[in-house]
Amino acid sequence: MNHAVELRDVSVRKRGVPLLQGISFTVGRGEFLGVLGPNGAGKSTLLRVLVGFERCQGEVSLFGIRQAGRRPRALRLRIGYIPQTLEIDPAFPIRALEAVMTGCYGRVGAFRRPGGEERRRALRLMELVRVAHLADRPVGQLSGGERQKVSLARVLMQQPELLLLDEPTASLDVAVQKEVLDLIAAIHRELGLAVVLVTHDLGLLPRAMERILLLKDGRLVYDGPTAGAVTGERLSGLYDYAIETFEQNGRRYISYG
Repeated sequence: MNHAVELRDVSVRKRGVPLLQGISFTVGRGEFLGVLGPNGAGKSTLLRVLVGFERCQGEVSLFGIRQAGRRPRALRLRIGYIPQTLEIDPAFPIRALEAVMTGCYGRVGAFRRPGGEERRRALRLMELVRVAHLADRPVGQLSGGERQKVSLARVLMQQPELLLLDEPTASLDVAVQKEVLDLIAAIHRELGLAVVLVTHDLGLLPRAMERILLLKDGRLVYDGPTAGAVTGERLSGLYDYAIETFEQNGRRYISYG
């Protein structure tokens, strides 16, 4: 089985309101999949279904194993998940390196103190995401972009095979958005993970993201190549707003009517 994810006719309702309606798709091992759509389209709900935080109807299979209810521990370790909001108390006395090392607790056990091997691996991952120089800095003193990079290193300490990211560049300035997305693409390339990225950054989609899902009103309205997803006509219909797209010097630009 070459699928990291397979959904068949998945639906989610809350208090009678449909959040997802009949969603079916697959994600291959090592594939980079984007998920786009307006607010309320069901993007975050979709990721929560994959993690096991959201009850659903239909079939969910991960790594060829059909899932129901809470994910077993061994499977949870294979899934790295960074939610849309991650509140950090600026007064909480934990250094960036210590925060990254907490990502290995699922493998070594909460009551076993990580050793030198885990510390070296944490530092290597911090180098990969370009925050090794911040190892001794309290997490609460980091910028939004720096905290997001620390979160990436922390989730990679789990050694996941599937990485789920819910708008990892939200509230970051454009330069930092591009840096974070470039890092995610580098992680995908170097570690060979399957990646599912929810994003609103239409003009900064990583080149490695060759396929996109478009969601609207809880329904899957497009599943195909990125080039076919980010046309002005398709995006205008998705967001109910006039949008034009064009490329210049290898970069995609978005113009709003």
